[in-house]
Amino acid sequence: MKRVAFLCAIAVVVAIPSATAATRAPSVNIQASLSCSGAVSWQKAGSLIGRIATIQGRVAGTRYAGSSNGSPTFLNVGVDYPNPSRFTVLIWVENRVAFGRPEVRYRGRTICVRGLVTSYQGVPEIVARSAEQIKIIR
Repeated sequence: MKRVAFLCAIAVVVAIPSATAATRAPSVNIQASLSCSGAVSWQKAGSLIGRIATIQGRVAGTRYAGSSNGSPTFLNVGVDYPNPSRFTVLIWVENRVAFGRPEVRYRGRTICVRGLVTSYQGVPEIVARSAEQIKIIR
C-alpha cells in the first residue's frame, strides 16, 4: 500500500509543471535546418509582427551588453542602433554559449534569421534561442 501511494505522489509531481516553466517565454518551434528560401527583407519585418518569419539583411552593428539586466547581445540588421528603422536579433545570456561570440561572428555579415517577430519600443525583433535560427549567407 505504501508503494502505491509513493508512486501516485511521483506521478502527481511529474504531472504538475514547475512555476519557472510557466513564467518562461513561449517557445517557438523552428525547423532544425534553416533555409533562407522565402526570406523577407529586414525593412518589411515590422509588417510581420506576431508571425513566424525568416528575415534577411546585413548586420550593421552588434553589442554585447554584459553588464545590463539579462546580459543581452544585440545584432542590429539593416541600420545600426539608435536608428529606429533597424531590425534586431536579440540573444539572451542563457542562450549565448550556443552562438560563441555572436557580436563578432555576425558583425558585417548578411544573415537570415527565423523566429517569432515581436516589437520592442517600436523596433521589430526576433529572439534567437539557438544557433540554428541564424544562417550566414555571406
